[in-house]
Amino acid sequence: MKINHLEILELHVIAYILVLAATVATIFRMQLSNSKSLSMRLLFFIICVFCLAVSSCKKSADRPKSNTNYIPINSANTPHIIAFGQDIKSRVNLGFYSYRADVTFLGFEVKEAASRQYDIRAKGFFDNINYEFSLPVVMTFDTTLSIRPTASGQHILRFYSSSQLVQTDTVQVN
Repeated sequence: MKINHLEILELHVIAYILVLAATVATIFRMQLSNSKSLSMRLLFFIICVFCLAVSSCKKSADRPKSNTNYIPINSANTPHIIAFGQDIKSRVNLGFYSYRADVTFLGFEVKEAASRQYDIRAKGFFDNINYEFSLPVVMTFDTTLSIRPTASGQHILRFYSSSQLVQTDTVQVN
């Protein structure tokens, strides 16, 4: 199920409009009964609600609606020993604990930092980014990373969530 941020924002604006309409109706009734000090307070309240509604609906032009960035790696499961000629296959769990955008997994960024030492990050395309709020939704998924070792010996896989090291796995290639 995809959550459309524009639909949620529209519901937010509709709620503000309903509160504003109810307040205007209350002020109109109070003006008919000549309660001026209370109607002035409600008028001030209407102005505040209107300003809040306008400021919450303001869009920022300098923020992109989509970008490519790293997806957090939660954990990885890598075999300890493999035969030379086989791929190192790690089962990797990726995910978020809040929802701010539609995310498409693009693959892994694997950099050989040193001989037989790999720095691994998951890349994703973030679309319909909402900077104002996030939903508390657990979004995790599993995928497999394959690395073809070019030499036998000990290989070190370092899994990163952006710049933070999450896990280090050591694989012996015989």
